[in-house]
Amino acid sequence: MQDSKLHLLLSRLTIYELNRLEKFMRSAYLNEDEALMRLYALLLPYYKTNSTALPDQTRIWKKIHPRTPFTNQKYARLLSDLFRKVEHFIAIEKLKQKPAEESLLVLERYNEFRLSKHITEPFLSAQSKLHKDPTRDSDYHLQSFRLQVQQYTFLENKKQRGTDKNLKDTLHHLDRFYLINKLRYTAAALHYSQFLNVQQDTALLEEILTYLRQNPLQDDPAIAAYHYIILSLTEPEDEQHFTALRRLLLSNSAELALSTKLDAVDHSLNYCIRKINNGHSKYQAEILSLYKYALDHELLYDKGILSPWDYKNITTIALRNKEYKWAASFIDQYRYKLAKADQRNAWTFNQARYHFAMRQYDKVLELLQGVEYTDIFYLLDSKTTLMKTYYELGEYQPLQSLKESFRILLRRKKLISEQNRANYGNFARLVMKLYRIDVKNKPRLAALRKEIETTGNTADRSWILEKLDELS
Repeated sequence: MQDSKLHLLLSRLTIYELNRLEKFMRSAYLNEDEALMRLYALLLPYYKTNSTALPDQTRIWKKIHPRTPFTNQKYARLLSDLFRKVEHFIAIEKLKQKPAEESLLVLERYNEFRLSKHITEPFLSAQSKLHKDPTRDSDYHLQSFRLQVQQYTFLENKKQRGTDKNLKDTLHHLDRFYLINKLRYTAAALHYSQFLNVQQDTALLEEILTYLRQNPLQDDPAIAAYHYIILSLTEPEDEQHFTALRRLLLSNSAELALSTKLDAVDHSLNYCIRKINNGHSKYQAEILSLYKYALDHELLYDKGILSPWDYKNITTIALRNKEYKWAASFIDQYRYKLAKADQRNAWTFNQARYHFAMRQYDKVLELLQGVEYTDIFYLLDSKTTLMKTYYELGEYQPLQSLKESFRILLRRKKLISEQNRANYGNFARLVMKLYRIDVKNKPRLAALRKEIETTGNTADRSWILEKLDELS
């Protein structure tokens, strides 16, 4: 059962959704199978309490079909039937999340019946519901287009030649729906083509960009956002595209959908990272500003949970910007936004990073002893932090010993990608060269600087160069 599609689906539902599903299963109109209703009633308490121990399948079967012998095939069919019912429930719940959808479906049926007297009320109802939501995303334009189609059908059925056939509004919403989606998925294709050796199909992109240059649709923030994203991907040296996107994002337009804000934040972060990798360190501050915006507008949560990777990345970028007070507050405040299973480990690790930045090295060593290496990246980043701490303390023997164990780890651990082997391997090697170098030998210092700057993948390169500057 734990591996079944039904289990995976039910375990993702909230308690509110589980309770609504119970009402759904009890409805004679929506579910005529009493066996499925009894099955769900038996399973419900386990999912409401997130229990990992589900009841035995033979016991469940006996309670539902006491006079029918149990077989795996029959039980699997029972689970499959319940799974289909849950899918039906999900579809209805999604339908209810779109207030105008019911009126649109009623309008469609009325037009099929040619009940012209019935059209006005559901049309105005759908129109009112659409206008109440300030978001102007592609779904808004799709529903508005469908609404105009039903109005057009109604007018056509009346066969009045002089009647305004509302084609302008119909085409307007169709064009906006197409442009938002075309730009959004073209932007995604251009993004992935930067690191995947795949030729992306960007048909009509040049024509659309030419059209937008001649007809800038600044009244539609969604189109403007994806337009700026594409321009910053195709013309990365022109920083005004990123500036315009950031300005649009920070304006917090109510018309921008959550998905558009997420896309804009993700792209902006990636743009800043590329700029930093090309030597533009000023974008460190831009990244922190974007993360603060995302936190303030709750854009980083999945079902109310912050991922430990975002928690770590935000801490890291805050420390790089020397916003130590803000970083300390963030680490303490947002630990409770993590999943309970991640809270202790993530907090301990990031506290160690904070105390390293504050040069409290004894505290770093104490904290790192409490990190459980349940994830390979905690392990790798803890090793680098520990190496840096031994370097700062001038502890050569522990540093040498750690470098050797790190080398063996990188060679043997199969979960480590080749890129990360290079990143962390180069880091360890260059730190040891940095520690051993004769600071009076200026040519050797210059040669080491060149090696650090030209070596490909290197973790924490900026810190190594900072330490080299101190020696110089």
